[in-house]
Amino acid sequence: MHPLYCGLELPFSPLLDNIIKHLFASLYSKIHTSKRGDPNKPGPGGGYIDPRFKRVLWYLIGSTKGGANRAKILKALNERPANPNQLSTVLKLDYKTVLHHLKVLSENGLVITDDKDRYGAAYFLSPLMENNYGSFRAILERIKDI
Repeated sequence: MHPLYCGLELPFSPLLDNIIKHLFASLYSKIHTSKRGDPNKPGPGGGYIDPRFKRVLWYLIGSTKGGANRAKILKALNERPANPNQLSTVLKLDYKTVLHHLKVLSENGLVITDDKDRYGAAYFLSPLMENNYGSFRAILERIKDI
């Protein structure tokens, strides 16, 4: 387990497992080597976006059929944590559709939950997604322009 997630165990799809683990290690080292917030340097105050993370976002949001619904879910979770029923109501999506997309987002490290098997479990953006939310917004802007 990598210290970037403070001990949280996150499941990943087999396809993206190595990419995401390498990304965590890369981001962790870059965050801890840059403390000043210089926009040209990586870190919480900086503007660094790992290109591998952008590829995962492009795949999940920009190049799959369910990308629009996943984007809506990520935007809603950025505003406040929510359980699948709350997301279903707010976004006017079928409950099972929301569950499916939360599973995909969770498998790819974009959202986390305390207990996915418990009814009403709250979902949150993962720390990785929170730190790279600007990249997500940039992808949404590019998609709108197409």
